[in-house]
Formats: sequence, structure tokens, C-alpha cells
Amino acid sequence: MTRNLPLIAGLLLTIAAENVRAEVNIPLDCRVSNLPPGRCGWCALETVGRHQHIQSLVGLTQKNPRQARPEDLEEILRERGISYRIQSRGCYDQDILNETIRLNHGAVIGFRELSPGAGGHIVTLVDFGKTEVRVIDPNDADHRVRTLSRERFMHWWDGFAIILTAEYPASITSVQSSAPALLQK
Repeated sequence: MTRNLPLIAGLLLTIAAENVRAEVNIPLDCRVSNLPPGRCGWCALETVGRHQHIQSLVGLTQKNPRQARPEDLEEILRERGISYRIQSRGCYDQDILNETIRLNHGAVIGFRELSPGAGGHIVTLVDFGKTEVRVIDPNDADHRVRTLSRERFMHWWDGFAIILTAEYPASITSVQSSAPALLQK
């Protein structure tokens, strides 16, 4: 039995390591701050693009001095030939969020408006755990990672998500959502 202890210990460590979730570590120099008149969508997309070393997204926030709707973000990705997957507002399929975290990519996600007519908000998702969710809010000048309970996140999340797929394996492209089909390079 004592000869088997190292084997059993190694097996237990392997099983435990497979169940550990890892936060996407987006370096501070990749995180983009919001600018007037509320460019949070551009910031979140540029932050994810910088993290994935997509040069054509660097400077996106500076070059677009306006608010961004999901359609605007999608148009930029199409124009620049960047592969992506989008999930529309109102679709709450969480598979897209789980997969992007597993692959160490961030996601551009939308939050509901605080009050009717106030407009929504767009942030960068960096962890989607069973009890907690972590995001980078472009409105935070210090670029901190904010933690929300999963329940609170699900209350505010409007279902919108953009995942940059240039480095993804084919398996993620087959996950279904109510959004338009994946665009390839």
C-alpha cells in the first residue's frame, strides 16, 4: 500500500487541477480606459484584441469617438477580417462564456441599462465561475478586475457576447446560439 501512495497522490492532484478554473490574465497594458462620450464597447473590444495580439484592434478606442452598438463592433470585425462569434442580446447561452474562459481568452459582454433609455454598458469578462464572475470595467481608471456574484452578473448581463475566435479550435464554432453564424477569415 505504501508503494501506491505517490501514485494515488499524483492522481488526486491531477483530478483537482482539472477542476480549477483560471481567470484570464489580461495584462494592465492591454486594458483600455473609457473616453467620452462612453466608448465602453470599443474599449472592451480593444482590450480583448490586445490580449490576443490582434494588431488591427490597437487604437480602436481612439479612432472611434462615439458610443458603439453591438452592430458597430461586429462591422469593425468584419471589415478587418477578424474571426469572431457573437451572441445577441436576449440569448443567455452560457457555453460561449465558459469556453472563452477555458481557452484563456476574454469576452466582450453587455450589461442591461440601469434605467430605460439610459443605455447599456459593455465590459470585458475574464472569469465565469460557479459562484463568482470577474470583469474589467473600462470605467475603472485603475483597470482593476471587479468581482460580482454569479447571481448578480446574471441579473445584469443582457446576453450579448463577442468572442474573438482567431485562435480557437473548430470545436467552439459549432456551439449554437441565436446569433448570426461565425464569420471566418
